[in-house]
Amino acid sequence: MKFLKSVPIIFLLFLISCSTQVSDSVSETIYTEVEGINFDEKDKIDTSLEDKVFFDFDKSTLNNDTKKILSQYVSESKKANIIRLEGHCDERGTREYNLALGEKRAIEVKNYLIIQGVSSSKIKIISYGEEKPISFGSTESDWKQNRRVEITLF
Repeated sequence: MKFLKSVPIIFLLFLISCSTQVSDSVSETIYTEVEGINFDEKDKIDTSLEDKVFFDFDKSTLNNDTKKILSQYVSESKKANIIRLEGHCDERGTREYNLALGEKRAIEVKNYLIIQGVSSSKIKIISYGEEKPISFGSTESDWKQNRRVEITLF
């Protein structure tokens, strides 16, 4: 019976000892290298290439103009350790739908680059959906600018 009374105390001591062993020393650099999402701007490779490809409303398919832009990234990708593809949408649609559509757009770009010979292990994708517009209006011109995938080499 005395043993049962001491079980909660032992359990509490166990939890306290576990929590003191947790390390908060994980650096942002390590995190970014693992996740491939947040990169330090100083590591960005500057190119003269267009860094955005655009999409039609509610579409994730690549048109010929987009393919021409992307084909230029094949040779540039040899210089990069990581290629970050950010999928974006306009404000129409639900948040969940736009996140999925932004991801589909980034995946289409990724697949095109892989077919052209870029290593899939270099490519990291993320979808922001409608969360990071570059044009804040609600006209077709504004929406057209927001339906994009942004390409960054690191």
